[in-house]
Amino acid sequence: MIKPNVRKNGRILFHYKRFNIVKQLLPVFLLSMALFLAACVTSTINSDGTVQKQTVDKVKLSETYVDLAIEYQQRGAPQVALDRINLAIQANPDSPKAYMIRAMIYQNLNQIKDAEKDFKKAIRLDNGYSEAYVNYAVFLCDQKRFDEAIKNFDTALGNPLYFTPEVAYYSKGVCYYKNNQLESANADYLRALTYRNPPQNTYVALARLQLDKKNYTLAKYYINKFSGSQTPDIMWLHIQILQSLLDTTNNPRERKEYTSYRDTIGKLLVTNYGDSNAAQQYILKYGGANQPSKDIASKDPAPANSSKSIIIEPKTSGSTSVAKDTVQVQSKSAEALRRKYIVVEAGDTLYSISRKSGVSISEIKKINSMSSDKVEIGSKIYLN
Repeated sequence: MIKPNVRKNGRILFHYKRFNIVKQLLPVFLLSMALFLAACVTSTINSDGTVQKQTVDKVKLSETYVDLAIEYQQRGAPQVALDRINLAIQANPDSPKAYMIRAMIYQNLNQIKDAEKDFKKAIRLDNGYSEAYVNYAVFLCDQKRFDEAIKNFDTALGNPLYFTPEVAYYSKGVCYYKNNQLESANADYLRALTYRNPPQNTYVALARLQLDKKNYTLAKYYINKFSGSQTPDIMWLHIQILQSLLDTTNNPRERKEYTSYRDTIGKLLVTNYGDSNAAQQYILKYGGANQPSKDIASKDPAPANSSKSIIIEPKTSGSTSVAKDTVQVQSKSAEALRRKYIVVEAGDTLYSISRKSGVSISEIKKINSMSSDKVEIGSKIYLN
């Protein structure tokens, strides 16, 4: 070890012969000290009794705990998530992301004061952390502190380095919608759609907003553009839009199309999410997934002695006679009424149709005898 001589004025002098060695080792020494400050050393006792020392990077350890906390939070275990995020902060007390995630966990646990404290801490640690501003704004919006929320959204969007502004615009639109500022909400939703990968829920939000404004055709356009996971609430919104279109049209072809589509989604809703609030609302209004459509039943009432004897008039013009084999015609007619289909619109793909209907792509291709994945606008895609 090099031992320096220290003069009274405090200056350190090294022995002349060792000066060159120290000069060469100084950068390595400073690097080692930096690594030491950012890491901790742990010891592991091997089976043979020897001790093995390992260096753990505190920053990476913190990031690992943050990832675990997010995973537990998404899986509905906020208390476990809180334990993990506390370990992340313990490993790296200067991590703005760790404080932001803990704030969101506190928010989920309805610990409002703790949540706000951590949001502010994250922003203090990094005043350019746009994600923290956005999540803090969402928190403020939930507390109905709308003006403060919009201010934080604007701060995030004012950062030219913010890499997901579409998320901020969508969330800002949601905040405006909660405050019943529909025009401002619509404007920010549309801004979100100008980016390459807008949140899929932007389409749902626009559909809901246009339904409120009674623009049913536009609402249908946006809900059909949605290609994310079909939740019970989204399916119920789709049903409400189709019902509104039914209530405002006298066109027989449109009524048949909207009724068929509505009943298809309703059946999927009740079958897959029967215990959800949305499914219960559907059952209360329409009587369940297996009930015949009110729209169809009112036009073609079945005779009292048979629930299947629905007869469709032949397509030949001027003819009112029934086919010779009445039973066969009745059977085919009932089968035709039970068949569900979707009319392809602009932007539809086989994948999006599959997601909306719950029918696999391979099954759709089999039902419709399709040799490729291409779909034509205006064509019918049968689902059973």
